[in-house]
Amino acid sequence: MQKLFIALVTVMLISVTNSCRKSPEGPSDIRIRNLSTKVFDDVFVDTSAGEYNYGQIQPGKVTDYHRFDKAYRQAHITLTANGVAYEMVPVDYTYEITLGQGKFTYELNLADTVNHTLSIHVIAEAPLD
Repeated sequence: MQKLFIALVTVMLISVTNSCRKSPEGPSDIRIRNLSTKVFDDVFVDTSAGEYNYGQIQPGKVTDYHRFDKAYRQAHITLTANGVAYEMVPVDYTYEITLGQGKFTYELNLADTVNHTLSIHVIAEAPLD
């Protein structure tokens, strides 16, 4: 009986210890780099675990970081360039793996000016401070 009690207490302590750790899914600090030759206005990012409007981004420039609870290689992103609305819609997050804890840059470009879509390239920059 005493061995069962000790085993039960051990399992509970391991469980409590593991639940106090940071999630490997996040947080993720995300910034945006404009790879196009156009000014991006009203750059809005939804990672499915947070939303943020980065505002205006000049060509070739990068924003400050914004912290999301978690982020993926794709995000729902909308912006305007030369008065035209562009959008990136992720297919599905079901099988996506989070970027994890760290600082990342979403490099955005205008992929298709006819269908008004964006391209994204994600760069892992640094661990979180």
